[in-house]
Amino acid sequence: MVSKPYQWVDGAVLEEHSRKKHKVLAEYFRRYLLERCKAPIHRHFRLAVVDGFAGAGVYDGGEEGSPLIFLSTLIDTVAEINVTRAAQNMPSVEVHCLFLMNDANRDAVELLKTNIAPLVYQAQQPGTGIELQIQFECGEFEAMLPTFQAAIEAKKCRNIIYNLDQCGYSQVERDTITRLLASEKSVELFYTYSIQSLLTYLSQADPESLRRNLRHLGAGIDWKMVPEGMVNKTEWLGAIERLVFDVFRRCAPFVSPFSIHNPDGWRYWFIHFANADRARQVYNDVLHDNSSEQAHFGRAGLRMLAFNPEHEKGSLYLFDQSARATARDELPDDIARLIHEGGDTLLVSDFYRSIYNQTPAHSDDIHSAIMDSADLEVVTSSGGERRKAHTIGRDDIIRLKKQMSFNLG
Repeated sequence: MVSKPYQWVDGAVLEEHSRKKHKVLAEYFRRYLLERCKAPIHRHFRLAVVDGFAGAGVYDGGEEGSPLIFLSTLIDTVAEINVTRAAQNMPSVEVHCLFLMNDANRDAVELLKTNIAPLVYQAQQPGTGIELQIQFECGEFEAMLPTFQAAIEAKKCRNIIYNLDQCGYSQVERDTITRLLASEKSVELFYTYSIQSLLTYLSQADPESLRRNLRHLGAGIDWKMVPEGMVNKTEWLGAIERLVFDVFRRCAPFVSPFSIHNPDGWRYWFIHFANADRARQVYNDVLHDNSSEQAHFGRAGLRMLAFNPEHEKGSLYLFDQSARATARDELPDDIARLIHEGGDTLLVSDFYRSIYNQTPAHSDDIHSAIMDSADLEVVTSSGGERRKAHTIGRDDIIRLKKQMSFNLG
């Protein structure tokens, strides 16, 4: 079962969860472009953006949907990058971008062509630093995948962003997500999943209905996570929620478990999948800069998914200053224990790879926790000592000090 699709022709209403999601999406895409185009040696960047459930692009009242958000952010950010480069006497960069816009509703696609046309014209003007190709398709996302992949291959795009803003929870198979993430090293994927909608239609007393409703998760379900015997409804639903995320977190090396924070309505997961720890690091920082847009229930330090309600008190992590203060309290011990468990030293790049599927923390708080720790020190590859958090580099080494302030055993 899926949620009622948007009625684009009559004017779709932008719901609050979508407004929050769009804010995060726009800021992340901006930082993605800044990150990928920051090296002076880069003169060209080739990118494909696939919006699999694009809709008509404009909501009732004129607010932009994801297709227009992607394109307007591309235009503004490339201009920002090239102004900065010019000020630093660096050569400009040109972004070659393939936009693949798809929706199963043909009327929505036709409206999208009209709504996005002014931005397409703007992007294609000389001097924008953008070479844009846009392609509109109409069909179910899964069925259209061969068409998308053929277009991506023809343009030789190795950097790909998928935005899968489905209605409900079952229009994209888990195996499809895994396959897309494995298709190229530099693939990222945003996935809207109505976890509350799923839970609403599950019955503890009907095992066959449970299996049918979870069929989109494929064969990787750990059915042992479903409680047997007499448990209360809340405990049972909580177990199903953990089961679902357990499936998704195996789709890619870095998977965010954060929910769109909407206390007055149904809860949605806006899941970010990535193959690189740097992508997850930037995504965490975006969430902190848009505090209260997403939420995570559990610990604030490194072992965020290790929260056990029987042994410790959990809290709603809203990526705000209060949450960051909690993280700063937990991180020093967590990081010291992680280094201790691996011996007594760890390369910073390896440290990032080991933590960024385990923490909601801001990168600045992680670096500060390392530098402020009485038990840790950071040295450069040449043996020099780092003294400021913002100077920590991926090639540096974190190590335990010879004199420890407490027992990590």
